[in-house]
Amino acid sequence: MHYCIVKRIESFNQFKIMKSTLYYLLITVTTVLFLCNRYANAGEKLIVELKDFSRSELKACGFTLNSESPVHIKALGASTDRKNKSRGDMFAYGWIINSETREKVWMMDPNNTSRSGDDRKFDEYITLPKGTYEIYFTAPYFSYQSSFTKINTNVDHRHDDELFDIGGRHNFFFSWLEDWFGGDMRKEWFKRSKNWGVEIYIDEKNPVTMFNPPKDFPNILFRAVNLGENEFIKQGFSLNKPLAIHIYALGEGIKDEELSDYGYIVDAKTHKRIWEMKRGNITKAGGADKNIKFDAAVNFNAGSYIIYYYTDDSHSSVDWNDSPPYDPLNYGISLYGHDEKDKPVFKLFTPSDEENVIVSITKVGNDETRSEGFTLKKDANVRIYSIGERYSSRRQMADYGWIINAKTREKVWEMNVDKTVHAGGGSKNRMIDEVISLPKGSYMVFYQSDDSHSYDDWNVSPSYDPKHWGITVYAVDGDFDKSTVEKYIEERDKNIIAQIIKVRDNANLSETFKLTEPTRVRIYAIGEGARREMSDYGWVEQATTGKVVWEMTYSMTFHAGGARKNRLVNTTILLDKGEYRLRYVSDDSHSFNKWNDDPPDDAQYWGIILYRELEVKDKN
Repeated sequence: MHYCIVKRIESFNQFKIMKSTLYYLLITVTTVLFLCNRYANAGEKLIVELKDFSRSELKACGFTLNSESPVHIKALGASTDRKNKSRGDMFAYGWIINSETREKVWMMDPNNTSRSGDDRKFDEYITLPKGTYEIYFTAPYFSYQSSFTKINTNVDHRHDDELFDIGGRHNFFFSWLEDWFGGDMRKEWFKRSKNWGVEIYIDEKNPVTMFNPPKDFPNILFRAVNLGENEFIKQGFSLNKPLAIHIYALGEGIKDEELSDYGYIVDAKTHKRIWEMKRGNITKAGGADKNIKFDAAVNFNAGSYIIYYYTDDSHSSVDWNDSPPYDPLNYGISLYGHDEKDKPVFKLFTPSDEENVIVSITKVGNDETRSEGFTLKKDANVRIYSIGERYSSRRQMADYGWIINAKTREKVWEMNVDKTVHAGGGSKNRMIDEVISLPKGSYMVFYQSDDSHSYDDWNVSPSYDPKHWGITVYAVDGDFDKSTVEKYIEERDKNIIAQIIKVRDNANLSETFKLTEPTRVRIYAIGEGARREMSDYGWVEQATTGKVVWEMTYSMTFHAGGARKNRLVNTTILLDKGEYRLRYVSDDSHSFNKWNDDPPDDAQYWGIILYRELEVKDKN
C-alpha cells in the first residue's frame, strides 16, 4: 500500500503539486460548506434576516405566503441555563404569529433548540399554511454567568452608559454588582448579542410579499399602540346608534396585584365604567406571565364615551424588562368594527376636564386640609372626580375628599375606600369618578392629605393623573347654566347665637351671649375624646353664677370622621332667657391644623357653635 502510494508519487514536484491541489480542494470544500450554511439549501431564497441585538431589543418583519410552504428557519438565541436544554427561559429568541389571528404559530424554546457554545440554535423546517405572518426576535434582558455569580439583568438600550439595570438602577445595595461585574457583562453582551438573530428561507419558486408589521386590523376605529412608559391616553367617541365594537388591548398585570398597564371605557355623562380590563376578562398575552390581553367584542348603546389607557414606568414598547407579549407592536388599545358600515356610526371627539368646573382642589401636597364652597340655585347633577391614597391596611383613606351641607354640616358625599378603584401606579393610589344629584343649597368641599405620598412628593409610583390629586366637582347637565352656580364663602350665619371654632392647642376660650326669651338652641360641637373621656370639648354656663347648664360628654357624641378620637355632638336644647357664657377648652395636642392623627370631616368647625333653631313663647 505504501509502495503504490510512493510509486505513484514519482517526484518531489509531483508531491508538491498534489499537496497544493489537496489544499485548494480543502479550501473549496470549506467555502462551499460555509456558503451552504449561509444560504441554506440549493433552491432556497432568504426572505427575512433579523440580526445583531447589541443595540436593539426587538426587530420584526412581515411576509405573506400565497400557498402552503415549507419554511426553513435558522436562528441563534440564548437561555438562562446554558447547560440544560430542558430548563431555563429563553432571553434571546424568535417567534412567528399569524397576522390575522394575532396568535403564535412558532417559537424558539429550550426544548426545540440545541446548544451552540453558550447559546442555543434552531435550524429546522416548519410548514406554514397560506396566509400572512409576522416574525419577531427579541433580547430584552441578559443572563450573565461566571464562576462567582449568576445575574439576570434588564438591558436598557436607551441608556448606553447604564446598559444593565441590576436590582434597580437606584438600588445602592446592588450597585456594587454592576461596578464589579459590569465590564465583563458588557463585553460578553456585545460579543454574543451581535450573533443572535433569525433567518427565514423559502423555496425560491414560491412568491412572497413582504410588509412592515403589525398588519392593520380591518375596519379600524381607533388605536393607541406601541405605547411607552407613563402614557395617559384619554379619547372620546360617540355612537349615533348601538354598535358592537371589537376591543383588542394588551397590558401588564402581575398576579394578585393591581393591573399596571390597562384600559377602560366610561359613559361620558355618568362616568360609569362600561368596559374595563380586569382579572375576570383578560388572558395571557404570551411572553412574560405579566403580559395580559383582552380580545373580544363589546356592545355599546348610542351615546358618548371616553377611552382611558394608562402605562406605568416600566415594561413597555420603549424597554421591555422581561419577555414582551407575542404581539408587541400592538401594545396598547385598538377598537375596530366588524364591517365597513360601522365606521360612519363612530365619531371621535376630544374630551375636556376643564369644562363646567365648579370646584377644583388639586395638586394637594403633604399635610394639607383645603376647602372651597359653592351654592347651587337649583337641583343639579354633579360629577365628582377625586384621586387619593389608601392606607396599607386597605380599610380607610389617607388622602381623600368629602362634601358637607354648609348649613346643616351634614356629610352628603365622601370618598369611601370601598367605592374607589385603582388610579394607576402604586396600588394605594385610588380614585372615584361618579355623578351624584344634589338639591339646591350651599356646600363645602374638603380634601385632606397625610404626611407622605402626595403631589410631587411620591413615595411609590404616582397616579396616572397626578395633576388631579385632590378633588374636582363638575356640572354635567347638558343645559348647564353657569349663572345657577356661584362661589360660597363661609360667613357667620345670622342664626348663630355664639361660636368658638378653629380651636388650637391649650385653649381656654369663651363667648358671652344673652337671650331675651326662651329659645330652642341647636348645639354643634366637635372635639377630642377617648376612653369615654373628652380632651377637647365645650359647654354652656350661666354668666353670673358659672353654673353649667349643658356639657359635651363622651356618651352623647358620635364619630366625627377621620381618627376615632374625633367626636361630634349635634343636639337641641331649650334655654331660658338670661345671660350665658359659651366655653371651650383643649389639651396640648390634636387641634385645628395641628392634627396628630386624621382630622374630622368638618375640621373647620373644631369647637362649638350655637344656632337659634326655634323660638318658644313663655306661656306665663
